[in-house]
Amino acid sequence: MRLIDLPEGVSLDHTLLEELQEGFEIRKKFFGNTIYFHSPGFKHYEVDDFKVSSGPKFVDISITGRHCELMCDHCASKILWHMIPATTPEELIKVGEELKKKGIQGVLISGGSNKDGVVELMPFLKAMRYLKEELGMILTCHVGLVSKGLAEGLKEAQVDAVLLDIIGDDRTIAEVYKMPHKSVKDYETSLRNLKEYGHNIVPHVIIGLHYGKILGEYRAIDLISDFEPSALVLVVVMPYYGKAKFQLLPPPKAEDSARVILHARKKLPTTHVVIGCARPAGEERLRLDMYALHAGVNGITFPAEGVFSYARKMGLSPVVSQNCCSTVFMPQWS
Repeated sequence: MRLIDLPEGVSLDHTLLEELQEGFEIRKKFFGNTIYFHSPGFKHYEVDDFKVSSGPKFVDISITGRHCELMCDHCASKILWHMIPATTPEELIKVGEELKKKGIQGVLISGGSNKDGVVELMPFLKAMRYLKEELGMILTCHVGLVSKGLAEGLKEAQVDAVLLDIIGDDRTIAEVYKMPHKSVKDYETSLRNLKEYGHNIVPHVIIGLHYGKILGEYRAIDLISDFEPSALVLVVVMPYYGKAKFQLLPPPKAEDSARVILHARKKLPTTHVVIGCARPAGEERLRLDMYALHAGVNGITFPAEGVFSYARKMGLSPVVSQNCCSTVFMPQWS
């Protein structure tokens, strides 16, 4: 592919771009030229060539507030800090009603995990169903490990999509997630339980999760491909979120992340593959986003400055969405 004009000081690897061309052709074959740029409402986001001027339509809620028992090295609960707290079912209903009055159309419900890697959603299922049935909201949940009971309960709550991180290496589970008693098999079981109950599954893979190294990402994607997910979200570890020993570590290079993205595109040719909101800022974010376009992703959340314009120059047709990227498979909400 011909290299599009780049911002001053930014360079891309021409050899890698040739390699990524296969991914671009796959997305063009199955999805045409549409590319989604997501800007969900949990934070204001604006760059020179991309902004959303209307109010938020989709927000995040944490059923544990800022609390997480697990306190994994890569996050240390900080991902919960921007979420709206609703720590009882009654509070969740109240928050949902208030959000609905403000014009919010959808919510992602999550929270911190217990020591077994489970987000304890069971007590909130009836309240979640109220948000779906009575308030008519899009309802997604970002969960941890999933038992059959939780999979059944989420189905009864009429959740539109279930999001979960999939880890492809036992060492990462033991060292980063502090769960030596768990394994990749437990994540496979979670996917199987969700599939058994007919959920729209939107797995997430965190590139560089093992202290900035690429370790289990390819295996995680291979595992995910066995379960026909509704979409796949790829994010990149953000060291400054983590505990002290994580904060000084460099994230993976954009080129290494791009190869993981290409692998996902090839393993899941007919599945929406999107870049989620979590990834480092600065020039590396810009380079990663540009590589991601060449690798054939279906969407990018909070695109770096210049990426929206770059996509147009590539011949893509951008669509701006205020909803969570996990809803990209839902045409009415994308």
